[in-house]
Amino acid sequence: MATSIATVQFQKDWSHRQEGAIERGGRLKIDYDKGRLSRCFTMWRGVEFGDIIAYLRFHPRGELVRGSVVAPVHEGDNPPGMVIGHMPIPWEVPIPDDATQAEVWFHHFSQTSSRCDAWDSGFGDNYWFVIGGAPPRVPAQPVSYRSDARTSPDRVNTLEQSATKINAFPQPTGGGSRQGTDLQTMLKVVAWVKETTYGANAWIDVHVFDGQDRLIQAQTVTLAYTGLGPAFRYEFSGKMYQGSTATPGSVQPKPDARKVQYRLYYEINFQVYTDGILHQFELQEDAVTR
Repeated sequence: MATSIATVQFQKDWSHRQEGAIERGGRLKIDYDKGRLSRCFTMWRGVEFGDIIAYLRFHPRGELVRGSVVAPVHEGDNPPGMVIGHMPIPWEVPIPDDATQAEVWFHHFSQTSSRCDAWDSGFGDNYWFVIGGAPPRVPAQPVSYRSDARTSPDRVNTLEQSATKINAFPQPTGGGSRQGTDLQTMLKVVAWVKETTYGANAWIDVHVFDGQDRLIQAQTVTLAYTGLGPAFRYEFSGKMYQGSTATPGSVQPKPDARKVQYRLYYEINFQVYTDGILHQFELQEDAVTR
């Protein structure tokens, strides 16, 4: 079955127009005219600096995704030279199967010898869109919010996150197709925290669900402190769920992981904080994982 794609065009005259139905399980494309926000693009030493980032929050879980709606224009083609401008480029995202509304806003900025920031947010109300299609799918046993936690996204938040299913069975050394399967669900979470100290602790509560949204695994995973840098960071990257394995003459079936949920927590000075978001990823079927 084809995936529905809806496009919302944010036009230069400050109007916006929707083409196609925004539906759960489909995709949403944001087409932004950079003429709405352009004053922060600035030339410095022959290079144009700046970006326009779209923020898209899916309700009711509060999942936030972001992406650029412009692309750099380079001087020359082979190899590409300096950035001499920016052009609009549509940004496309999948729509979660439990979302009922989408909230959108935009941030335009540049940083050279000075900082410039501008916002397109409908005068602070943001732009809201109703999501239709099949009824929302919500697992019966979602990851619950810890009662002792305090929602504080300015203290703890995600910098990077991803979930994917792979076949980890080794490829033959001489080439050719694999002679077995080792299906693993991999999760990566990189968390930012405002401050840290010796004894601080970051973790995620994780649930894995099958295709009927039945819980097949629940666990708590500690995030390792990964050092300083632009921000204090804690991270987990590795196998979250072991699926089915098979070799010639031996099969060990396991439930097909189709969805991962997690909540992020950080404890410092005997207080637990969270970003307040129930993060979620959809996974492909075992049958199409190669």
